[in-house]
Amino acid sequence: MTTKLALLQYDPEPAAVVAPDMDGRFTVPDKLLYIFTGDDYFQKFVTQYHGYRLGHFDTVTKISWVYQIIYHGQKLAVAQAPLGAPAATMYLEMLIDFGAQTVIAVGSCGALTALPECQLLVPTVALRDEGTSFHYLPAANWVPLDPRAMRAIGVTLTKAQVSWQMVKTWTTDAFFRETVAKVQAVRQQGCQVVEMECSALAACTAFRQVAFGQLLYTADTLAQLDHYDPRDWGAGGVFTAIELAAQSLLNY
Repeated sequence: MTTKLALLQYDPEPAAVVAPDMDGRFTVPDKLLYIFTGDDYFQKFVTQYHGYRLGHFDTVTKISWVYQIIYHGQKLAVAQAPLGAPAATMYLEMLIDFGAQTVIAVGSCGALTALPECQLLVPTVALRDEGTSFHYLPAANWVPLDPRAMRAIGVTLTKAQVSWQMVKTWTTDAFFRETVAKVQAVRQQGCQVVEMECSALAACTAFRQVAFGQLLYTADTLAQLDHYDPRDWGAGGVFTAIELAAQSLLNY
């Protein structure tokens, strides 16, 4: 007898028992910069552009404030994305429900091949090795990212005359289960980098019919499987990547 995995039993019904507006409402601008970084980097960027608080979402572990900035004449929402697919997707669902319609995420990734640190990358598809995306799209190995968002990021990076390339990314829930066999397997499927959220965010935004793109910069490297190197966690590329992601929203 074959057991059907609960995770693979997809339900396309858009409404759920719990709604994203359970904490009360405020308006989020339609263009959202979703930043995966620490508090210091995040607050420095928001302060630089005189961001003010629109409102917040509360969970049992954190109060997450949503900011608005005027970036080169355009109104942008700015939010600090939490680590990991379930938390990042839950927060994004709230932001979408409150008004976000075009989302550019920016954050670090691990290199699976010989990529230098702080290399800028635009994922075209993400390998779904996490659980969240299966609640938003039928079971499949890959989820594509929005072509128009990818073009907007590519145009921005080209105009800035910086080194960048398109990649396939591996999204996994389990940071400490990136085994030699798994890394070799995803490399064979064409993945050059690894992170923890992209496929879930791409699935969620596809389900909610919202545009989504992501700009990644390389941090640690798994290129040599017998010598893991955290390098400097991409610290030298954080602010450049955030700025370019914000500029990409203007080009969408």
